[in-house]
Amino acid sequence: MSTTKAKYDVLFDEISAIADRASYRSQENKLKSFRIYLGIAIASALITILVAVSNDVPLKYQLHTKILTLLLSGVTTVLAAWDGFYNHKQLWINYGESRNQLRAIQLKMKMMDEQERNNDKALDTIFNEFQEVMHNGNSNWKSLRMENVDATASKE
Repeated sequence: MSTTKAKYDVLFDEISAIADRASYRSQENKLKSFRIYLGIAIASALITILVAVSNDVPLKYQLHTKILTLLLSGVTTVLAAWDGFYNHKQLWINYGESRNQLRAIQLKMKMMDEQERNNDKALDTIFNEFQEVMHNGNSNWKSLRMENVDATASKE
């Protein structure tokens, strides 16, 4: 004999799971954004130092200095392009906003009394809020992706 979950429990579990995923994605994109910015900053600083000292380096190491400077310039360009295409900072913000809105709905659900938890109308209202948050999150993600496609197309 199987027991079916109450509508409230199904909705709460789904919101919790998606809020947890949004939280994970937010943190993941925050870390990626930080690493990219830090990589660009370090590579740029090293390029500046290498250019400044390139004439003072012994002759046998000058070629190595030039090659390293060029490699770091290439890394900086690749990291900047990566950041421009994926835009991890904006993804971090978007996922964070969705997570916060979902957590607010979770709290609202936790505050419901037993009568409200069994009230289909109240649960439908919560479900509609949930759907709106999901729609906004998906729209933000799609808009961000379309900006990248439009920017790439206009450069060609």
